[in-house]
Amino acid sequence: MAALVDLIDRYKNAHGATDPELARRIGITAEALRRWRTHGIRRLPQQANLDALARVIGQPYRVVLSAALHDAEYLTAEQSQQPRPHSEVMHDAIAVLTEATRLTNQPMRQTSSGSWEPNPDPRAALPIDWAEFVTRALAGAAANAGGIETVLSGRPGSWEAERVRQTLQSTVFDETDLLRHRTEPVIIDLWVEAVLADTEDTTEDDYQAAEMALSERQGAVPLPDDIPPGPFRADDPRIAEIEWVSVDDAGNLAMAPILEWPSDYADKLPLYEELLEEARNSRPDTPGEIAYERAFDEIESLSTALDAQRQADYTDYARRLTAAIESKLRELTTTVPITVTISPAPASWTSEEYDAHRPPAYSGNPIDHAVETAIMETPTPSATAGGAAPLERIHQADLSREQNDE
Repeated sequence: MAALVDLIDRYKNAHGATDPELARRIGITAEALRRWRTHGIRRLPQQANLDALARVIGQPYRVVLSAALHDAEYLTAEQSQQPRPHSEVMHDAIAVLTEATRLTNQPMRQTSSGSWEPNPDPRAALPIDWAEFVTRALAGAAANAGGIETVLSGRPGSWEAERVRQTLQSTVFDETDLLRHRTEPVIIDLWVEAVLADTEDTTEDDYQAAEMALSERQGAVPLPDDIPPGPFRADDPRIAEIEWVSVDDAGNLAMAPILEWPSDYADKLPLYEELLEEARNSRPDTPGEIAYERAFDEIESLSTALDAQRQADYTDYARRLTAAIESKLRELTTTVPITVTISPAPASWTSEEYDAHRPPAYSGNPIDHAVETAIMETPTPSATAGGAAPLERIHQADLSREQNDE
């Protein structure tokens, strides 16, 4: 999804706004907003529109501009993810705090009619409470980082850390109260397998055991003993092309013992499989072959049903856990958008990706605690299965369908 559209959607989901309403408030047409969503941003929008969008969705102009630059390909994903140099961030922080020293409060004055209005005289302007500004900025940064101790973890025993700690602790009641200063959205993105790995759930072990049982059952299927002689002759020119295949006295294809795979094995394998298919189709299947194929088809059907059941178990758990985490997070004092995504892991992943999608090791802040509590209170797939093994559940489901059909 485009970065700018993602910012807009977060605001929409949090506040229930519609596209026409947002477009009107931003100062663009609904059709323009639709093009942003469906086709992305081909060129950088006008500064006035970006400034209006920042005000409407409550995001800093810099964040909105960075998203637009990314979507317009002026800023690559790698560049946007790279941390800025310490000196650059320090320069911006000083610039913001300096800018805040120039902010003013416009006092009110009483008119001749007795009502009150802002005093238009610029000389009457009063400096803002700069200390309050700085304190609230510190609280917002600590809330975004995950807590007071998290933001001070770089050098927690320094005198500077102690002064900042005292300032923050005098500003908020506790870590939960700190969340009302948070400005960044809460994004929870977990994989089911990574969540269950830290619990006593046996689902993954149960399904691996079921797959092993099917594999053993497949290996135990007896080979048919009524296979008639094959149709091949030793002088078949196609067989001569494959040096690791021969024809025995009964006319059957035979693969020579292979101590080391020949270099042309992968190239000649399709021809070998084509010959096997030709041999099978050259005559009707024998009763033994039919029974053999039926046994394999039944095992393959069970394997397919097993995969579908596993996916259904994990999808159901993801749905229930998502609802539980969302409920716990809504109980907190934060007003920022909340996005919870729980899903089964993709077919392939790296250890770094897996660690990035697992719950925190310990509850270091109210958000982590809410996630941990939701995980503890949500029944896992093995618990909802009632102790029944995966293959047993498939068998029970088949019996239930048969009884309903009758």
